[in-house]
Amino acid sequence: MRILAINGSPRGTGGATWWVLQKFVEGAEKAGATAEVVHLAQKNIHCCTGELACWFKTPGVCIHRDAMDEIIPLMKEADALVLATPVYVDGMTGLLKNCIDRMVPVADPHFEIRDGHLRHPGKGSSNIRSVALVSTCGFHELDNFDPLVAHVKAICRNLGVDYAGAVLRPAAPVFPSIPAIHPLLFRIRAIKKGIERAGSELATAGEISEETSEAAAAELISKEKYFEEANKWFDKELAKAGK
Repeated sequence: MRILAINGSPRGTGGATWWVLQKFVEGAEKAGATAEVVHLAQKNIHCCTGELACWFKTPGVCIHRDAMDEIIPLMKEADALVLATPVYVDGMTGLLKNCIDRMVPVADPHFEIRDGHLRHPGKGSSNIRSVALVSTCGFHELDNFDPLVAHVKAICRNLGVDYAGAVLRPAAPVFPSIPAIHPLLFRIRAIKKGIERAGSELATAGEISEETSEAAAAELISKEKYFEEANKWFDKELAKAGK
């Protein structure tokens, strides 16, 4: 299986989203997949301006010459697409949404009726059969991912591909900074294994099981403890800024 992972975190290879995505990709590669990661923070991608020249003037080719010239061919070659993003105001980052908007050239402008709904058919030029979500959030509750999951499922319906499941990691900012020796090391290792297993399942079964998703999202510390420690850290950082 060929996997294309698109990292929509503005922090690129820093921060919690890359911490999780790395382990997911490692799990997929250990299971035999070929994986490529695109970090959108390192790319220049113009926003879609909606004139639809890619349909009616230069079919299949966008008027904007930028990093999508590299990314679209990778999408066409991939069997599975992994969308990785931190939760920004109840959804995906602008970087990732912008990239998805620019996928219009691979669609056909005609309508088709699919499952009783008008959709645009694909042009048959892409191998993508499924889309998985990898996401992180600074809040403790898992339901903070609900709007994002709903959005990605809707994207899958529009693309006519399977939703392959998700790795959702709440209370994520603590993970990249956890030292090798830590009182919660046993839980941390179990969460890492869950994330790696999710990548392996995508590579071998084409989808992430509910059991594995739950293992990746397992509670590290209680909500009350997280609340206390996070606010201490906020106060410390504000003090540095003289606030």
